[in-house]
Order: sequence, then structure tokens, then C-alpha cells
Amino acid sequence: MGFLIGVVGIVLAGFGAIGLYSWFYKSRRIEILQQMLEKKQEYADGIAENKIVIAGGSEVLYSFDTDCLSEHLGVPTVNLGSNIGFGAGFIIDQAKLCLKSGDTLVLSLAYGLYDRPLYDVFAYEYFRMYDRGQLYRFTWKERAYYLMKNFVLNLRFEEKSFDMSPSGFYRNIHGCELPKHKKIPLQFAEFEENAVTANLLALKNYCERHQIEFYLTYPDTVYFEMYEMEPFFGELESFLTQHFHVLGSTSLYMYDSEYFYNSVYHVNKKGQAERTKNMLKELGRRSVRGRKAVDRWPS
Repeated sequence: MGFLIGVVGIVLAGFGAIGLYSWFYKSRRIEILQQMLEKKQEYADGIAENKIVIAGGSEVLYSFDTDCLSEHLGVPTVNLGSNIGFGAGFIIDQAKLCLKSGDTLVLSLAYGLYDRPLYDVFAYEYFRMYDRGQLYRFTWKERAYYLMKNFVLNLRFEEKSFDMSPSGFYRNIHGCELPKHKKIPLQFAEFEENAVTANLLALKNYCERHQIEFYLTYPDTVYFEMYEMEPFFGELESFLTQHFHVLGSTSLYMYDSEYFYNSVYHVNKKGQAERTKNMLKELGRRSVRGRKAVDRWPS
């Protein structure tokens, strides 16, 4: 009997610890991301005229010098890059908060986001901390899984500091710190239409209703020869170009590893300059303002 009581006590204590963690623990990683999103939202809200918003995961943070784009395009530009761990649905929701009629949205999704849940591991943690009403998006099984996964990720988290421009991009990322274990090709599932692609189509309709110009583009990534034979890229491009205005191609944004910093998605200052110039050229094909901006770009 005493043994049974002890077991029950341990189980109850375990559930109590889980409950306390779920309701009160603050993840430093999510706090940092929330503070970053708030700053970007405030910056966007402070722009009275029409603007360009570039949204996506952390690859957007590194890739687009929005100060430079603002200067050359003559339009205020916001870098709304956040983190792939939020999922495409969360990223799109945050973009909508920054947009109004007459704005332009450029959405760049990391390839992995096309085959991940709309609201992923960091979205769960964000909702747990800041908006518990949104937890309905997850089944109880998913809640248990994400709770445990975030617990492990929080233990491993190492806080780092980057120089972020008020417009939202990481600047002055020098050098290449891409270790060998990260310098490997991405793995791709077979492309298929799913909740993510349905959400993109819904976003297209939302933008049309609100007179928001909407473009999709592709993320920067390290080039590997095996990608020449990877069917995922062609299948993705075929779907996106059929339904959306798309800037560039998958191959256009594949660069040598010397252009990357600490991930196959995160470019350094050299890569950022190249990607920003390519974005300017692609936008230049769409407007007179863009063509003039390309002509003014320093050689």
C-alpha cells in the first residue's frame, strides 16, 4: 500500500510540475522573438505611406537589407523575418498585422515550411506564453509533444546577440561560421498540396480583397550539385508560378557556401548584398520605380 501511495504521489507531483511549467514558465528564446516582433510591428505601424513588407523565417532576417531597399526603391521596407519554428501559418498571421491597403507583401518561405505544420513548435510555445486562446489549434497529443520538445529546446538554448536595424534585418554579419555538420544538402519530401499551400491561396485572396500587392519568392540556400536532380524544386516552382506572382527561381538564390554564415539558410554580409541586389532586380521587372532603382544601384 505504501508503495502504491508513493507511486501515485510521484505521478501527481509530475503532473503538477507539468502544469506549473505550462502556465508559468517563460522561455527566453520566445521572449526574445516576441520582443523582436513587437519592434518590427511598431516600426511598420509608424509608416504612414504605403510600404513593402518582406516576411518569412530567420532566413529573411539575414537575407534582405531593407534599409538599402527602402533607399533605392523610394518605398519604406520592413523586414518581418522571424523563425522557421513558428510555421507558415504563424508567419502569415504576423504579416497581416503589418499590412494595410496599398502595401506590398513579399513572402519568402524556407523550403522546410512547405512540409511542416502551419503552426509549429515555437508557435505552440508562443501561444502558451502570450495567447493561450490560440492553443485550440493543437490537439492534446500535439500539445504534449510540443511541451516536451520545447522543454528540451529551452534547456539547450544559448542566447546570442545580433545587430538588428530598426527596419528589421540583421546587419554586419561578417565571415563564414558554417560548420561541416551543417554544410550538408537539405532533405526534401515529395511536394504536395496541403494545409500550407491552401493557406497561401487563402492569403492571395485576402490580399486581393484588401488591395495588397502580393509576391512569393524563394529562400537563399547553399548550392549542392545533387539539387540539379532534385524534383522538389521543379514541382514547387510549377505550383507557385501557376497560382502566384513569383520573384526569381529556386536556382537563382542558390549560392556558394562562402556567402553563408551559420546555416544553409543564413547568408553573411556578402550574401545579403547579393540577395538584396537580386530582389531589387526582380522588383525592377515589375515597376518603373524598380527599374530606376536598379540603374542607381552601386556597382
